[in-house]
Amino acid sequence: MSESMTGVAGVMAVNEMAAPAEGFVREDGWYAPYDYWLTLWGLYDLYAYALALLGDVKGKVLLDCGCGPGHTSVMLAKRGATVTAFDTADGQLDTARRLATANGVKVMFLCKPFEELDFPDASFDVVFGTFVLHHVDLPKASRQIARLLKPGGKAVFIENSALNPLLMAARSKVCGHFGVPQYSDEHEHPLTRRDIATLQSAFPGACTIHFPSLLFFRLLDFYVFKKRWPWMTSLLLRCDQAAGSIPWIRRYGYLQIVELGKGTAGA
Repeated sequence: MSESMTGVAGVMAVNEMAAPAEGFVREDGWYAPYDYWLTLWGLYDLYAYALALLGDVKGKVLLDCGCGPGHTSVMLAKRGATVTAFDTADGQLDTARRLATANGVKVMFLCKPFEELDFPDASFDVVFGTFVLHHVDLPKASRQIARLLKPGGKAVFIENSALNPLLMAARSKVCGHFGVPQYSDEHEHPLTRRDIATLQSAFPGACTIHFPSLLFFRLLDFYVFKKRWPWMTSLLLRCDQAAGSIPWIRRYGYLQIVELGKGTAGA
């Protein structure tokens, strides 16, 4: 995923010429308005991991769930997928439509809740989402995914995790206090063991949870230090990388990837 500084400068120059006002999305998911968040949370690496799980999406019919401003939809369309995306926020979808146009790709955007999708059964080869499952009625959403996937299809979601009690205590007792921002609300929660069991029940034998990296120390930079000091950003990244080199510790970071499969005989 890395590029030389010369290469990056060249790509950026072309990108800015192509769409100076509306923005540009790279095939790795880079999107300037979200780069602060995407970088601190290590999401570019998670996008790469999720895409590797999905395999080549060129020519595949793909559903992007909870697409927000549409940068993941554009990323996937640029990789050759035929993308339909949905969200419940009209304002976000307006941004998404402009972003797709600015990047020269076609995406069908719909304003729909996950639980009320009315596509025909077996409509999609691939289902993808980032931070969406913890916002929805998970039993209903699980049934929707199983219904909408074609036999042999796959779904991959980048999600947060409730496995670390220390992070959950900080989320409930620290965020929203002491000047630390709170971005969540009472209608959502990171995926718990019970939530994972719900997914496993909907996809028996075909639900795998991946912990490719550790997001723990860097949360301090996102919520508290806010990338003010490059040396602190670098130190916290190195701490996550060092701790995350031990596989079992990665289970207690804030992020996970959910992989779901539908067998050829049905889910």
